[in-house]
Amino acid sequence: MAVKDNELVQIWDGQKINTQKIDFLRTPTKKVVFPLSNHVKQVVTDLIDTFRAVPCAGIAANQLGYDKKIFIGMKHDNDKSVSDDPSKNIDDVKPESENLEIYINPQIDKTDKSSTQNGEEGCLSIPDISLELERYDKIKVRYYDQEGKAIKKPLSGFISRLFQHELDHLNGNLMLEHENIRKARISHKSEEYSDLVSQVFQYINK
Repeated sequence: MAVKDNELVQIWDGQKINTQKIDFLRTPTKKVVFPLSNHVKQVVTDLIDTFRAVPCAGIAANQLGYDKKIFIGMKHDNDKSVSDDPSKNIDDVKPESENLEIYINPQIDKTDKSSTQNGEEGCLSIPDISLELERYDKIKVRYYDQEGKAIKKPLSGFISRLFQHELDHLNGNLMLEHENIRKARISHKSEEYSDLVSQVFQYINK
């Protein structure tokens, strides 16, 4: 059953913030146990359907209302949408429908702190806002496939940035709370969004 765009968990509707959804997205997700339950299999199905329907570069389970440590994302960045510009805004990338991977219980094992990248990032849960963030470029990650097999690999470029973005979601970190937010550039369609950003910060820092 495909999940529609209007069913995504979003922190505002363009006019007011939704504190219940902010709280949900800021709550760390729970690890998945194997073998996968029917419920978790349904989460995976909904992630795949939504990934293809939106389309987007990646979606975390909690963006669909599930508290499971799973995200779906592009498997490789040789798509034309990013191969020519690996710093392209995550929110603007429209991958091929079969270029996907299910990342279960993902984690970063190692980062190369001397290697960083800057890129524009939007977020389905924070519509109409785009941030320029500094992230690690070279990372070594680990995650599990649907059979419970551990996969370890190095990532760099766009896929590395995407992995970090989605892992932030699963750890309960809003993009607006990124540690390099002081270096971020906030683009908004109108001054109303600037007010909404201020309201979010006031709420989470109260």
